[in-house]
Amino acid sequence: MARGKGIARSCSLCLGWSVLTARACSGCEKFARAHPVRGTCPRCRHDAHLGSDGLCKPCLQAIRAEDDAEWALGIPGAGPRALQLTVGTHRHYATQANPIVLSRSGGRGVSAGWKRKLNRQRAVERDQSALLEPQVWGQLPLFALPRTLTRDTARAIATRQLSGWEKAEPVLLTLTAERHMSKAWRCQAAEMVRLALAVREADGAELSCERLLRELPKSGDVVCITLLRAGLLVSETVSDLRLAARSCGDCNAWMPESPHAGFRCAPCRDWRMSRHRQPGRCARCGRDGLALGAGHCRARHPYRDDDRSRHAATQLVIDLPADPGGPGLSPQAGEPLSVPVDVTPATTIGPGQETLFTMRRDWSPVLARLRGRLLADLPLTEAATALVDDFAEQRRDQEGTGFNKNIRTLTILSYWLGVENAFHERDVHDLARLETHLAAKPVCQFLRARGLLVDDPGLHQDRDLAWIERVLATLPQPVAEEVDAWVRALRGQGPRENEPRNWEGIRRYLSTLRPVLTAWTATGMTTLREVTADHIQDTLDGLEGTVRRQRATALRSLFGALKRERLVFLDLVRHLPVGDLTGIPRPVPSDVLAGLLDQATTPFARLAIALAAIHAVPAAEIRTALTADLNLARGTLELHRGLRRHTLYLEELTYSLAANWLTYRHQRWPTSTNPHLLVTQKTAPDPDYPAVHRITMQKVLPKGQTLDRLRQDRILNEAFITGDPLTLMRLFGITEATAMRYVTAAHPERTAKLPQ
Repeated sequence: MARGKGIARSCSLCLGWSVLTARACSGCEKFARAHPVRGTCPRCRHDAHLGSDGLCKPCLQAIRAEDDAEWALGIPGAGPRALQLTVGTHRHYATQANPIVLSRSGGRGVSAGWKRKLNRQRAVERDQSALLEPQVWGQLPLFALPRTLTRDTARAIATRQLSGWEKAEPVLLTLTAERHMSKAWRCQAAEMVRLALAVREADGAELSCERLLRELPKSGDVVCITLLRAGLLVSETVSDLRLAARSCGDCNAWMPESPHAGFRCAPCRDWRMSRHRQPGRCARCGRDGLALGAGHCRARHPYRDDDRSRHAATQLVIDLPADPGGPGLSPQAGEPLSVPVDVTPATTIGPGQETLFTMRRDWSPVLARLRGRLLADLPLTEAATALVDDFAEQRRDQEGTGFNKNIRTLTILSYWLGVENAFHERDVHDLARLETHLAAKPVCQFLRARGLLVDDPGLHQDRDLAWIERVLATLPQPVAEEVDAWVRALRGQGPRENEPRNWEGIRRYLSTLRPVLTAWTATGMTTLREVTADHIQDTLDGLEGTVRRQRATALRSLFGALKRERLVFLDLVRHLPVGDLTGIPRPVPSDVLAGLLDQATTPFARLAIALAAIHAVPAAEIRTALTADLNLARGTLELHRGLRRHTLYLEELTYSLAANWLTYRHQRWPTSTNPHLLVTQKTAPDPDYPAVHRITMQKVLPKGQTLDRLRQDRILNEAFITGDPLTLMRLFGITEATAMRYVTAAHPERTAKLPQ
């Protein structure tokens, strides 16, 4: 080759083939003049002239051609690639290495992608210094704030060395092989596992399953199982995790456990595969990315929404496995469900586990299964046995009445439901309602005292109020609304401010008017505005004495309240005469009165007879008298009568009977907290503190005698002796009208109206 035209050789700097007049090509010579600084290139490790980025000309050419973008971004593990063979021409400036300049418009797509990756990496590097910083292990945080973890958080810590990853990675590989998952699934799970390990280092403490499931953006159950097997998770917080037990990604149905379960249930997979359905936005639920058929997703079929202007809420669905040879899911109407003998009761439910569906139980099959079996034969757990023994010890003093009922009820509940969770009060009452040898109230009180009962508000309604509501439900709608307005007025909710009456008094009024209202509505009356004076007179004809007085009083109360409420035009019974008590108190025969204390065999009966026959205390006040109001040191008993108090000064007989009763009560029920003076075997241990029933007070006397008759005989006897109404008022605490009534009965000659 001629001397002036150069020789074809490789450049000593860029190794590119070119026609050279010297040892370096023209591009390298120009680059050397522009960048006189020499050094070792960090990419190719050659001694050459370095540009502004610290790289030589061949390395800048490789980066400009996007041959080594991963290395340019500084990703660990991505080393420099071998340089490609280049061919240059003499004085051809296309091969010159210049700084990378990306055009703002146009340009190659590869350069635009590289720029996006570079900007993302720089943003991560700026924020990575303060992202999930490792803390001192075991140090308790002063403030525990919830974190918001995303996929970007996981990408930001992709290059960080995390403690525990060397243990979790082989476990994740084993889990992927066991579940037959894909490589893409393993990469996503590994991303979440590394994120959980970063959170573990940032907290400086062991993680819990509940927190991972709550904070991780996805795959929380996979992370929990992986860290649990690797020994990096608090094991006692995880009881039973199954990777395949998850909700479907399309219809949100809970799928059964299966080693081959994916992220969609079998019906949704078939739905996607059939007819090659294309994903889109459902017109009913508004979710995007679902396989559609006629514009709706598969979950539209079981539901119907009349209001198509809004998105309907998705209902919880359970994907039950098919059982071709098994029975149907729902039995025929009227046939009770049979309980197989080998069915294990619910005593294995985990503590604190809440029920998915709350349905009312049918205890008939359970009682049929347990019929004929002894209580000792039921296999109770240790905790259930301790609970039943504690209840039996508490009710030991009531073995005579209801002891076996209470023990049997609690034993059946403990056997079938377990004692790890609270009992529902409705279940106890439903069980006790089926048989007479089962009881509910004592069992509910015992469980409520120990915090093992879920109260049902419907069972704690006042029984008088419940009776009133049942009566109103039987009346026609307009009449029921008018009577309900009268009831509200009696409760103090009317336009006039008055003292509210109790439900017991309102029930007495309504029970008096119930036959009248029923007769009026039976004739076709639709409202009480149609009542006339003839209707009022017809209801009172043929009635005398107390019965007429009670009905007339109730009618005046009803129509007076309706007139104030402006529900009737005229108060027809405003001037209706009610009448006064005309009966004369009659004394008790002396032979009957003499043997009452001798016939009484219990301290309870003797004290009740003494209070009524000696001190003329009404039966209602004897039932409600309090133990704290009896003062044996001073020999007094205070009786509460509204805002007033009446003090009884006990004579020797009543004093001794009261002292004997207190001694007997302390010996019989030493742990009773009932504040009432008189208690029985049922009311003494009752935590609701009820008073003695009226029927119990009637049983202390022979048939035909009442405590109120003894009281009247005592007041009448005192009126015969003194004849002074003021003495009767001070001695028995009665009103002046009552005192004059007894004085008139005892001394009719002292009044202006003498009997003819």
